[in-house]
Amino acid sequence: MIGYALGGRIEHVQLGGEPDENVAVHFGDCLINWGAVNADCNWHVQREIITILAGPVAEMIYRGETPHPAMHDPWKHDWQQAWIRCQDQISSPQRRTAFLEMLVIELHRKMSDDTCWAAVAAVADALLAHEYLEHEQLENELQFWIG
Repeated sequence: MIGYALGGRIEHVQLGGEPDENVAVHFGDCLINWGAVNADCNWHVQREIITILAGPVAEMIYRGETPHPAMHDPWKHDWQQAWIRCQDQISSPQRRTAFLEMLVIELHRKMSDDTCWAAVAAVADALLAHEYLEHEQLENELQFWIG
């Protein structure tokens, strides 16, 4: 939902997904096409990072818990992906951690909105029914809530 809201074309999303040797448990897969990278490469990278962190934030909201993504086993891989993805833009580990933590806080604030949560629920319901959604199916679910 966040990738779509940030302008990505969601090619497909699925529950389960292919096993990944870098992840102990793999719950799903989402393929996002961001299109051609324009002159604003920083925004392109930031969209990817925001989308990576959106999964853990959605779980925080759903569970009513706020463990740090770097310290909570199910989210360590997401945090590591975001950490690596922004290392070219922010070389200082302290600044990078602060930046990612700020994104998590901002995502939590925005994703707690009822309209956002309704979009997440619509996609979750469709995934439970079908386990795999292609672009057109996802766009039908999200357009109503996001436009």
